[in-house]
This record gives sequence, C-alpha cells and structure tokens, in this order.
Amino acid sequence: MPDDPPPRGGKDPYLLASLHRGLEVLDCFAERDSWSLSDLAAHLSQNKATVFRVLHTLEGFGYLVKDAATGRYALGLRLQALGAAAMRNEQLRWQALPPLQDLAESTGETVHVGILHEGVVVTVQIVDGTHAVRMHSAVGKRSPAHASALGKVLMAYLPDAEVDAIVAQHGLPRFTANTITQAGALREALHRVRLDGFARDAEEIEIGLRCLSAPITDRSGRPTAAVAISAPASRMDPDRIAALIPRVKASAARISRMLGSPSVAAA
Repeated sequence: MPDDPPPRGGKDPYLLASLHRGLEVLDCFAERDSWSLSDLAAHLSQNKATVFRVLHTLEGFGYLVKDAATGRYALGLRLQALGAAAMRNEQLRWQALPPLQDLAESTGETVHVGILHEGVVVTVQIVDGTHAVRMHSAVGKRSPAHASALGKVLMAYLPDAEVDAIVAQHGLPRFTANTITQAGALREALHRVRLDGFARDAEEIEIGLRCLSAPITDRSGRPTAAVAISAPASRMDPDRIAALIPRVKASAARISRMLGSPSVAAA
C-alpha cells in the first residue's frame, strides 16, 4: 500500500499513512469485539479494498484472526500478548516505586528499575538521589546491556543462545577502558552474576560512575527486570559497595514479592 498523505490532513512528514490506517483499524476493536469488512469500511469511511489490505496484513502477523464461518475479524493472540506485556511493565513501574523511594532516601543515591528490550536495557522507573552530585537518568533511557549492571543481571539468566544473539546484533562496543569487549569475558561475568546474585558496573559506561544491580523476578520466579543503584565512583569504595549489596538485593526481593514472585532463589 503506498504511503500517500495522511488521511486526516496531518502535516507530520514522518507519519506513515499505511501504519496510520492500520492503527485506526486496531482502535476500532476497542469499540466492539469483532467486525465484518463491510461494517469496518463503512465505519472508517474508507473503501473496502483498502480496509481489506489492512485487515489481511494484520491477520498475517497474528494481530487479528478471521472467523472462517462468518468472515468477521477479532483481536489475535499476538496483540493480546503485547497488551499483557504492557500491563506487566506498568505494574512493575508503579509497584517498584515505594521500594525505590525507600532505597533512595536511605542511601541518598539514585535508584532505578530496567528491563531488557530487543537486547537493550530500558529504564522504566527511577527515583533521584538526594546528593548534590548524583547520577542522572530518565524513564525510557536506553543503555547497552553488556556495559551496565542492569544489563548484566538481565542477561545472566537468559539462555546462552539469546545472549549470543544480543552480542551478534549489538556487538560489544567499548565505552571506557573498563568495558567488557570480549564474548568470553562477558560469559565469565554473567556466570559470576548468577553465583553472586548481583552485578556491578565498574565505570564501564562512564568513568566516575559505578552501579550495583540485582534481579527482580516474576510470578514464575524468572528474572524479568532488575533494580540498580548508581553513584559517583568517589562514594563507591569497597566498604560502601559491600554495605549496599544486601540493600539492593533486599529492594529487588521486595519488588519481586509485590509482583507475586515465590523467591529469587526459584529462578
């Protein structure tokens, strides 16, 4: 389908008209459970040929299913899976907030929660520390998995094939002299994370910044997110790191329990 001008007179030069139509079609399924081609075309004031191509494409990718007997379309399992994932992430964001606030208040450091999305760490919640000099971040920030404490925790519990796929897609770029850039060294680091139950970022993304991270587990006990504390290296000497590790683990375990996880040990 050609990407002609947006149907609603939009002036955004980056808007894809075909995708816009597809999203308009999906929005209609919030109004009723199923649609026939004729009803949907009339509802959208579009011709049947255009709407059919949109429906056919969405069906092909599993976002819609067509009833062979009635010819009506309904939401597919793939779209339902995306919705369930969105709900889980939203639940994680807000249930993680009180434990993060407690950890930030008690330590004075910035704390955050991240998930792994397409091989990259995405920050989904953050609470700033109280020190004048502190780590700054934002919800939605993307970070390289191999160089961050969050990323190493999240990769540590993945099958080897998935870790290899992430490395193949994103590589192991160097950010500082401390960045892990060899696949063998990364495997060793992930093995250590599994043994210790936490990961550290020893100025691997940015000189002067250190982080500690521990896994958050879901209802099945599987690590699906991680909590981290970040601070200037000047405040992260060995004694303070040793004191912070159990607190980060405790915060991660608290969030896990709030999400219905049996225990971190079940992972």
